Amino acid sequence: MIYALIVAAGKGSRMNADIPKQLMHYDGKTVLETVTRQFYEHEKIDAVVVVSPQDGSLDNIYDEILTPITAESGKCILMCNGGDERYESVLNGLDLICGDAEYRGVSAEDTIVLIHDAARPGVDAEIINRNIDAAEKYRAVVTAIPSVDSVRIADIALKEVPEYPIIKSTVVERRNVFCVQTPQTFRLSDILSAYAKAERDGYYGTDDASVAEYSGIDVAIVEGSRANFKITTQEDISMTVRTGMGYDVHKLVPDRDLILCGTPVPYEKGLLGHSDADVATHALMDALLGAAGLGDIGRHFPDTDDKYKGANSLSLLEEVRELLSDCRINNVDITIIAQEPKLAPYNRQMTENIAGALGIDISSVNVKATTTEGLGFTGNKDGIAAIACCAIEKL
Repeated sequence: MIYALIVAAGKGSRMNADIPKQLMHYDGKTVLETVTRQFYEHEKIDAVVVVSPQDGSLDNIYDEILTPITAESGKCILMCNGGDERYESVLNGLDLICGDAEYRGVSAEDTIVLIHDAARPGVDAEIINRNIDAAEKYRAVVTAIPSVDSVRIADIALKEVPEYPIIKSTVVERRNVFCVQTPQTFRLSDILSAYAKAERDGYYGTDDASVAEYSGIDVAIVEGSRANFKITTQEDISMTVRTGMGYDVHKLVPDRDLILCGTPVPYEKGLLGHSDADVATHALMDALLGAAGLGDIGRHFPDTDDKYKGANSLSLLEEVRELLSDCRINNVDITIIAQEPKLAPYNRQMTENIAGALGIDISSVNVKATTTEGLGFTGNKDGIAAIACCAIEKL
């Protein structure tokens, strides 16, 4: 019996992002789905166990990601919560595998476990094959790649000292250095015994292979891949940058307030519309929805729905931001086209309003106005138009 144990219990604090790295997009899917499919769809893997964060905060989201995968095959994906530390999450996953293997009538000695970090979505079938093949000959297997960089060993971390210190260091032969990856593969009985000894001795190691080695198990190395790198910071994952453009126009009529980017502008006329007719905010909403591939404002806020009659467009913009919760908004640029009134005195307030509604820095928002030199319906003061552009990144 061969299990894949995917450790996805971290919060990815070093990513400095709104969502954990396992929920970011990678190759058109979430990191978690990409990793899980690699193991689930491998013909030699019998079952997959996914370890989610300890507090259960992502259990429902994980379930939504994993359930469609299981619908495609008879294999199962089991899930459990992790612990405060990685080794605790691994142990929780191993306990679940023990119970499942026992239920299937398979001994721990006859059970092989591939332990893999969910933050390595570049794992492929060849790496998995090499681990499984080596596990038939050796008790423990670690995936690794030769170092391509020259390596030095120092007795202090650079971040612990200021500026440019002179530190005594020793050159290590690069040909003897390997960068360790996952999966790391073991007999279930061996890795359980190894962790039990480590726990008794207060040794936790840096990875599962170091724990196995500490208990006296020889560890074999199989070739990994540079594509199988670990996502740690935002620089490690290629974001999908998308742009969008929106355009809107509303007629100027008496007895209406003129609202632009959520700012009341004194004028003899206002814009006609189902909501507050904030033409600039509407154009921006369309740009954002378009960039995310989510249609337009008519689809989400139809003018046939009384719910939006007289609605504050900044509130609607906040709803659009919620729809783009898996995206980072890099910047927005709005051009308001109006012959009158003069909008320069209100530019700062409009900019602050948009930044506040989107939850982004004011430096990422640009609002400007222009005229059409008396030409067309805007030049004739019959209406006001707006064009908006934006750039977003899929996380």
